[in-house]
Amino acid sequence: MKNIIQIILIIHIFSGAIALISGAIAIATQKGKVKHKKSGKIYAMAMLIVFVTGISIASYQFNRFLFLIAFLSYYSVFSGVRILELKKLHQGQNPQWYDWFAGIINFIANLAFVAIAIHYALKPETNVAGVLLSAGFGLGGMYLSYVNMKPFVKRPTHVAHWYTYHLGNMMGAYIATFTAFLSTMVTRFELMNPFIAFALPSLIGIPLLVYWTHKTEVKFKMK
Repeated sequence: MKNIIQIILIIHIFSGAIALISGAIAIATQKGKVKHKKSGKIYAMAMLIVFVTGISIASYQFNRFLFLIAFLSYYSVFSGVRILELKKLHQGQNPQWYDWFAGIINFIANLAFVAIAIHYALKPETNVAGVLLSAGFGLGGMYLSYVNMKPFVKRPTHVAHWYTYHLGNMMGAYIATFTAFLSTMVTRFELMNPFIAFALPSLIGIPLLVYWTHKTEVKFKMK
């Protein structure tokens, strides 16, 4: 079994590297052009492999952090890709059953992590970092499901609604993936303070995401 897990780990690392590289290219290239679309497709496929292998490794090692990151990052990619097929939600287009299913499963998985955070918080010897990590990412994951399923019920009114959802989901997934990569490297090689490594991708990525989202809203006059 250990040999199988070792092979899965190699595939996981290799796919993660491809995801980081192709994702960076997709971010850097002009949106809607051939290079952006090709690198985006490679990124999405690589992230699917990262998700499957990550869940397998996390289940074997009982690694809650890897399990959570795998769910969060892939659900973001899934939603970011699916919204490209749901551009007419504002015209009454209906989502598929698996759009609902993915959102609900992601919500339940992250709800479980909030429950774990509460459980550990009530213990005499509390791991504060672990509690905050589980609660923060769990609540964030639940909110992500809410945000992505909301337009299925309360239909968007703007024709370019899909653009901000696509941008937010794909960037969010990349931030989560880079967080996992940097945290793993720091743990293994002690490159910097673990908390800084964990927070750095978000500190850089989230302001960029807010800036790009604002530019998009101004461009399409969505406000």
